[in-house]
Amino acid sequence: MIKAVPYLNKPENVTPGMPTWYASTYYDGATYTNILVKTREGRPIHIKGNKDFGFTKGNTTPPVIASVLGLYDSSRIQKPTIKGKQSKWSTIDASLKAAIEKSKTVTILSGSIISPSTSNAIEDFNASLKQQGKVLNHIQYDAISYNAIRKANLENFGSEIIPDYDFSKAKTIVSFGADFLATWLFATQFQHQYGYSRNPDKDWMSKHFQFESNHSITGSNADYRAMIKPSEEQAVLEYILHSFDSNVAKPTLNSEIKKIADKAINSLIETKNESLIVSGSNNKSIQLLVNKLNNKLSTYGTTIFANNQIHLFKGDDKKTNDLIDSIISGNGSDLIIFQGVNPVYTHPKGKDLAKALKKRKNTVCFSMHMDETASNCEIVCAESHSLEIWNDHNPKTGHYSISQPTIRPLYDTSNFLECLLIWSDKIQQRDGKNSRNGYNYIKNNWTKNLTTNNNWEMAIHNSCINIEVERKSAISEFRDVSVPNSKKGTGATEVILYQKTGIGSGTQAGNPWLQEMPDPMSKVTWDNYFTMNPYEMKAKGYATTFDQENGLNLATLTVGKNKITLPVYPLPGQAKGTVGVALGYGRGGNGESIGRAAYQTKEYGGYVLGENKKPKPIGQNAFPLIQNIDGCNQYSTIGTLVKSDEKYLIASTQIHSTVMGRHSIVRETTLDIYKKEKRDAYNPKHTLQKLDKHGNHVEAPVSEFDLWDAHPVENIGHRWGMAIDLNACFGCGSCLIACQSENNIPVVGKDEVRRGREMHWLRIDRYFSSDEEAAIGTKKDKDNFNLSDAEIASLNPKVVHMPMMCQHCNHAPCETVCPVAATTHSNEGLNQMTYNRCIGTRYCANNCPYKVRRFNWFNYPSYKKFTEVNPAQDDIGRMVLNPDVTVRTRGVMEKCSFCVQEIQAAKLVAKKEGRALKDGDVDCACASSCPADAISFGDWNDKNSLVRKDSEDQRSYQALEEVGVKPNIWYKTKVRNEENKDLAKLQKSKHHGAAHHDAKKNKH
Repeated sequence: MIKAVPYLNKPENVTPGMPTWYASTYYDGATYTNILVKTREGRPIHIKGNKDFGFTKGNTTPPVIASVLGLYDSSRIQKPTIKGKQSKWSTIDASLKAAIEKSKTVTILSGSIISPSTSNAIEDFNASLKQQGKVLNHIQYDAISYNAIRKANLENFGSEIIPDYDFSKAKTIVSFGADFLATWLFATQFQHQYGYSRNPDKDWMSKHFQFESNHSITGSNADYRAMIKPSEEQAVLEYILHSFDSNVAKPTLNSEIKKIADKAINSLIETKNESLIVSGSNNKSIQLLVNKLNNKLSTYGTTIFANNQIHLFKGDDKKTNDLIDSIISGNGSDLIIFQGVNPVYTHPKGKDLAKALKKRKNTVCFSMHMDETASNCEIVCAESHSLEIWNDHNPKTGHYSISQPTIRPLYDTSNFLECLLIWSDKIQQRDGKNSRNGYNYIKNNWTKNLTTNNNWEMAIHNSCINIEVERKSAISEFRDVSVPNSKKGTGATEVILYQKTGIGSGTQAGNPWLQEMPDPMSKVTWDNYFTMNPYEMKAKGYATTFDQENGLNLATLTVGKNKITLPVYPLPGQAKGTVGVALGYGRGGNGESIGRAAYQTKEYGGYVLGENKKPKPIGQNAFPLIQNIDGCNQYSTIGTLVKSDEKYLIASTQIHSTVMGRHSIVRETTLDIYKKEKRDAYNPKHTLQKLDKHGNHVEAPVSEFDLWDAHPVENIGHRWGMAIDLNACFGCGSCLIACQSENNIPVVGKDEVRRGREMHWLRIDRYFSSDEEAAIGTKKDKDNFNLSDAEIASLNPKVVHMPMMCQHCNHAPCETVCPVAATTHSNEGLNQMTYNRCIGTRYCANNCPYKVRRFNWFNYPSYKKFTEVNPAQDDIGRMVLNPDVTVRTRGVMEKCSFCVQEIQAAKLVAKKEGRALKDGDVDCACASSCPADAISFGDWNDKNSLVRKDSEDQRSYQALEEVGVKPNIWYKTKVRNEENKDLAKLQKSKHHGAAHHDAKKNKH
């Protein structure tokens, strides 16, 4: 029995049944963005971007949105521990102070500190140690290093900086393996900037060239993409640089790479200083060449601002490696503190470090989980979640932000700042869950250095303040330095270590939302794998197709003394001679508690046990494969891959790769056709044939053919609609996680996904081009089209990402077949589900042309298989549920509702204020989370609404319009900034394959 207790004195800012939003900031050591946190009666339940304040413009990534689930992770450390036994904070403080007194040196190994207040607290701690005759050694360490950029800028500008980049001003973008739309450097800033430059309706649209080995999200959105090995990167850079500096030797490139490089050179010559060159390499020589090319193009001061600095990724690889070596050898500091880092997992020498830490005394780790490093330390400080504490940030020059708590700490936890204040004797004691120590220290620091008391309150309200800083070209004159000439590759297999957009470096590997999120390129869930080009796989005898019964070949990769065994996945566009493997997997192999979702499970519950009789992690750890060159960690290396005949079953949400001539689903064109030709050349309207009064067949628009009487929704009341710009959508997956968070969508686990039973209401279809199609959805030869060949993706295909959810059809085929009228049409154009009326016949799913309806095969919130093994919501996890959305049970259909709870909430607000709904009052989770603003949502009957304007745009069309279901979702044709003569010729011809519907075969 649960009792509901009313407020005796209701808090001023809490109205039961209404959400309260708090402006805050997300920073996990790698990703930064300004956010809004939705709370219900004191429970944070949803995160979205803060589009009103902050330079990130509300951009988010899947890990940012999913982090709210980590707050309710039952595997979190609930109390501090000493030697594995729970303790009190007073005992921890006393033990640490005693250890400091006995120590001569204290070392802090932390993640990159961007908090001004934490930096001040470290200085206070250092001052306290100096008074005692002690030495503090503070080293910053990043699991994914960008140290080479800082080292290169030290040589070129005399200062170890990462400059600020502005993609919105770049008319030509040339990227060498930098996945800047997903995981590279400051993706949450670059996403919006890139989207701004990719608008085909502006005066200009950027031209994007990508040279890379793995097929990344960023590469899939490029106009021109070249497949190169990591060993070829320097040669390509030198080839391009030679055109602007004849002193640089001109290397020889293969014909395909040379073709793209020549196009990039021509574009750079045309745009000059309005260009931008970036590289994802952590090799100093590569970054020196990138700086040199940018300098020759005079981009400093136009697209790169060296006096404006990005303060993320301050880690020094050499200092970190020297520290790890000293610990392993038994030397080093008397007291070692780890904060925000997990080197036992992320450092190449992690196994040796773990053995060394077990032998040492006075080792301290701050962690939310008893992870790989914490489980080997003497003292573990239970760390609070970022939504439970005060913090501040300075991610780049001139920008300062605040994180505020949105819930009291769930457990007996603390944070690094408060502990430093205690250990420095800045404060005498803790004040428990109502702690204001951090708040007072941060406020004093801000009011002293940044704001007044009044501005402090406004800073909390907005979450940030900006101090104008003049953008200048550089902090000093560019100093040219010589770079050794590129070396030819050895011909061996080259290995690329990369990050997936969901799992990243593995910090949230225990988050089931992220594990079940399909990778944007492979669509695989719950696994990591080797990626290889399918043409190369076929030549070497690897399986290139898979389904529920047939898996992929396992293979063993050997790099030096390290070996890992994973399945080999066929990824079109992977450079031949290379193998990709994602970091962030293989966590918790020695029984560490990092979240149950990070471990493999048996088909019907229970863990898969490894050789040590402990739960077996998902995938294997690739961090030991990292090599170090010139003091910088390298994410490409040489290895040997040996195929096994053993097969491995994987779970993928999409096992087809191409459109296969289904040209009414996806439409694309080139910028020159879009600018110069009429709509019929790139986005013709569908026509069918009908008989005229003389009995002759004549073409007529699809809109004239109706199988049902029209619903009375047009120009009467509201008609909710959505428009999705395929040119803006780059496939990141933020919308999918936002939808899952807002609508209580359950996690079902690998076995169910493998059976095609994933529950996501929204999916992002990824389509590769084939040699049979000049572009995706465009038949190369209409009269001689080979469907079998069209099923095979090209060696280096073009890609379209297409969000697909319930289309809320006005002539919905699902509604006509439901025997109990569980799915009906509202008078506002919504396709509705009445859950307690549904009897689970699944007729509606069979009749849906878009295949977007989901069936609850099990009671996911309560069935042991899902709550104990792959928990999205266990007992404490249920605190994340949105009370405005019904938690569905077994045997019912569900699907996208256009976030109807948000529609109703907006109506109530407007009614209370005595006004009509305005455009922008209503937003749905997917639209509000989109970093590219690719989705517009609103009332289509409002002729001034953004969705109405988008739906009437020359690029707009409806998927499968010829079926006659009259959806309420429109898509906008994708436009590439390339010269494609085949496509131009095709789309200018009478039979434009991009969307032409063969009228002769569709007589009415």
